[in-house]
Amino acid sequence: MLIFEAKCRENGGVPRRYGDGGAVRRTGKYFFPAACSKMRRTAFIKVNLTLLRKMNKFLAITALSALAFTGCMDDDNGKWKEQQQVMPGMSIYNSTMMQQNISMQMAGAGLRLASLLAEAEKQNPGKPLAEIELDKIKVKLDKSEYTLQILLFGPGTKITKSGPEGWLISYAEGTQQADGYILEGSLKVNTGNAEQLAGTSYPDNMWSVEMQPDFVIKAISRNAVGNNEQTTIQMKDGKTSLFRDPSGTAAYVVTLENIRANFETTSSGKEYVSAWNGRLTLTPEEDESVAFSDIWDDDLKADGAAQGLSIYANSTETAPMGLSYKVQGGVYNFFSRVASNSVGVYTQIVEGSQICEFMQVGDYDPTLFPSPKVECKWTYEGGRLSYTVFYNGFSYTI
Repeated sequence: MLIFEAKCRENGGVPRRYGDGGAVRRTGKYFFPAACSKMRRTAFIKVNLTLLRKMNKFLAITALSALAFTGCMDDDNGKWKEQQQVMPGMSIYNSTMMQQNISMQMAGAGLRLASLLAEAEKQNPGKPLAEIELDKIKVKLDKSEYTLQILLFGPGTKITKSGPEGWLISYAEGTQQADGYILEGSLKVNTGNAEQLAGTSYPDNMWSVEMQPDFVIKAISRNAVGNNEQTTIQMKDGKTSLFRDPSGTAAYVVTLENIRANFETTSSGKEYVSAWNGRLTLTPEEDESVAFSDIWDDDLKADGAAQGLSIYANSTETAPMGLSYKVQGGVYNFFSRVASNSVGVYTQIVEGSQICEFMQVGDYDPTLFPSPKVECKWTYEGGRLSYTVFYNGFSYTI
């Protein structure tokens, strides 16, 4: 039995799952820790049902994931009310980040390849890249040695030369990446006349990442009762480019043009295809090197914006929902975790603001979302990550 945590404590709840055992209360199909009052259990279920009725299926799933941190709060400390006030904003944030994250998977693959190739050149100075066995490159991480290709792309992924100016990244079926997504199929990275990302230039010598016909993304989300659900996202087409910032700084630029994708199935049977565009500037801490050993312990700064039609339906289910995303003063760090029985690395924002917004009134129901805009500010101090949600004049820190 999985219990969707509704933990009563003064400092607020954190999403967790409880296993079998322990005192619980059951209300309908929902399970709660025994300490939760009837009022809080009833309120939690009421919010769930309201969201499910008013929102399309997949937006509802992300909204319910935001409910994970609400649970059952101490009736007297006011935390429950504070969380309720920002919950619609968390739904906007989760949906926008899902759209942004899947649209950035191609760019992420290109950047990971750039880090692998730069590390290969660093460890084998003067040796042609075509003669270096990329799957043999080792790096030290937390005092242990790992194969860099597995750290970056997961076990089973193959990287092969594709013509004189490109690489083919082929993902193993069912392998979860360190960022939580499952990538299957292939991506082709066209490097042109620049073997290393540091040698690119705009507009004549950029890297590009092409989706191959078999490329799909699978996302795992948790539903209202704590069970995992897997959703397949069909990746259709779009243009992803990577290049050195033409301003002459040590930064790199990622551009997204008309990234088209859609859920494999929807509750209505309709297909809502995204058209996502964006530009992000990424700046390594010290210089232009993206070799893994040079950037693992450093900050990666990020600023930029993206917007367009999303993979979600609008409030009337007549067209894709419009969303926009902005990151300001973003600082990302690398972290490691076990995924698919192997250690992998991913980036996590630790400082800065992420602003997510519906693009127009027709995209959402104003009775459910009193404001179309939400901002999340991140901080990382003493090894503790936290963020504050600002929505409709209210705020809540998690």
